[in-house]
Amino acid sequence: MGQVHALTGGGAEQLNSREATAAPKGLLLPDFGAAFTEFADFANANPDGSAWDAFTLTGCSDE
Repeated sequence: MGQVHALTGGGAEQLNSREATAAPKGLLLPDFGAAFTEFADFANANPDGSAWDAFTLTGCSDE
């Protein structure tokens, strides 16, 4: 629901899809982890698990 942020070497900045820039090192999805853990399927599959808001990008696909 929140604004997606680009994780750079120096912190996080608001991601603007209208600008032509290189892919960031990662993404910050505010409140994703908290919302995701509320799903029954996730809780059943990961009773002691947690979900994060920050994701590191490892590569791109041509698909």
